[in-house]
Amino acid sequence: MNIMRQQEVVEAFHYDINNQSDTETDIQVEINPFDMSKEEEFPKENSLVGLRVIYQIVFEEFVLTGAIRQLVTVVDKNIQAAEDLNKEEIDELVRPLFAMIERLTYEVTEIALDQPGVQLNFNQE
Repeated sequence: MNIMRQQEVVEAFHYDINNQSDTETDIQVEINPFDMSKEEEFPKENSLVGLRVIYQIVFEEFVLTGAIRQLVTVVDKNIQAAEDLNKEEIDELVRPLFAMIERLTYEVTEIALDQPGVQLNFNQE
């Protein structure tokens, strides 16, 4: 898949002490294709897609919450709904957002805990 990416945007990133024992890890991926049919300059064979990852990652000592988003143009593929993508294509689209969460987590926990940072690994292999 040929993907042209805009810059990732960190909407929010929070590091909080875990004061609640009942919170659970939750990660949501949103895929929102835009209807570009009325835009004359936008190639009809391409798709503009908004990606967003909203997360709450719970550790014993702390909780990370936030959201990261990105706009991408998928070249030569018509995407009208998230269902038009298979799992491999979705993984390819959102991988940079998960890489950003991994990087932010490592850097912030290294500073907050004054020790080597926590290394997340979202790879499913």
